[in-house]
Amino acid sequence: MEKKLTKSEAELIATVANIVDPDACLRFAQRAKDRGMLALAAACEEHAKTLGPVKKLGTRKLSMSPSVATIVPMKTHVVAEEALTILEADYRANLPPTTYGQLARRCGFEGQNIRWFGQVTDLIDAACALAGVPSFALVRVLEANGNINHAAWRKGYEHLRDAIIAKAQAGIWTDSDFTKIRDALALFSAHALGNKKAWDYVITQIDINKWAGATG
Repeated sequence: MEKKLTKSEAELIATVANIVDPDACLRFAQRAKDRGMLALAAACEEHAKTLGPVKKLGTRKLSMSPSVATIVPMKTHVVAEEALTILEADYRANLPPTTYGQLARRCGFEGQNIRWFGQVTDLIDAACALAGVPSFALVRVLEANGNINHAAWRKGYEHLRDAIIAKAQAGIWTDSDFTKIRDALALFSAHALGNKKAWDYVITQIDINKWAGATG
């Protein structure tokens, strides 16, 4: 049976202890306030205090090998929210898609391994799937040659690739959609799910064929 994404305030409070990043905890608190969940907001703020000082994310100069990139899953969540904000603003302004390299620089990264930054956009798309909306980053962040990520939806899901891309290219995202995407990112962050584990979770929660819009 498909589980509901929506949880009660008490259920959400129970997940707060799983958050290990104070920045993510405070963002969760702000969303709770926006929804009138003051008890949840208070729980998040109190937990954030126990996690230590909030990190200041200025310009980063990182040069990580692919093997090292896997050790920063929590930073992936933070940057995914930053990237989503940038991509949403571009979309609302009717600007063309950006590239992985351009988006990395706009998020304040210098010399960042682009393979790792692909995990950032993949996490956004996992959130899209959990939210039940078309992939957003898939068609808003392109390779340097202007093509959709050639590695997307290849291993075991080749039969869905064309349908997922077509649905995303025809997608229209609303304020409500972006709120749902952010809520899904917060859920991933609360449970420390990197992009791969996030997709593993998503696939247990939705009908992937129905979400993809596949027919036949």
